[in-house]
Amino acid sequence: MATKILVVDDAPEMTAFLERVLTKDGYEVAVAQDAREGLRLVHQFRPDLILLDVMMPEVDGWEMLRRLREFSSAPVIMLTALGSTDNKVYGLDIGADDYVTKPFELQELRARIRSTLRRAAEGQEGRVQRFSFDGGRLVIDPVSRKVFVNGQEVVLTPTEYRLLLYLACNAGQVLSSDQILDHVWGTGFGESPANVKVYIRRLRGKLEADPRNPRYILTHWGMGYSLAKV
Repeated sequence: MATKILVVDDAPEMTAFLERVLTKDGYEVAVAQDAREGLRLVHQFRPDLILLDVMMPEVDGWEMLRRLREFSSAPVIMLTALGSTDNKVYGLDIGADDYVTKPFELQELRARIRSTLRRAAEGQEGRVQRFSFDGGRLVIDPVSRKVFVNGQEVVLTPTEYRLLLYLACNAGQVLSSDQILDHVWGTGFGESPANVKVYIRRLRGKLEADPRNPRYILTHWGMGYSLAKV
């Protein structure tokens, strides 16, 4: 099965060029002219990699990337005329895997696509398949992004899931509200420690048999929160 690449750019000449070149290189290519169509195609097309422009009308590439990272870990290469260091740092900080400025050398773009796909494949191979706690009563499956309590699937919002996964990856370790904000919401997102408390309470309501006396998600007063290694 061919590797799938989604190109999101509002310039028809650019999308036509990339579609022609990448198809010739053996990729299966889908094209979106704006961010909303791009997000829809992420669900339908399920790309292995996304080439994403920044300057698009209504919803720009930054916002699409933020929304994308709420439900998908598909690798993203920003492909944009915004070439300042600040823009590059910002794009990488909010979830891009690489950053290529226009105009670009086609051979370099091809190499960056291969490199990004290779890193993604290596990450998939080395990724923990699932987290299991309390004798299997609480299971978190990063591959399917599903959570089970006593064998029953628990539906979480994207933010609730990211919070739980971050706690699970650091099970037994006390994480401060600032650490959680940086890793779950992102640096500079504007959320407050009070918001962490709200989401902790929501998770307990969905996962704990007795949310007032939690077994899994513990509060360490004045320090932060942890997921117990039970």
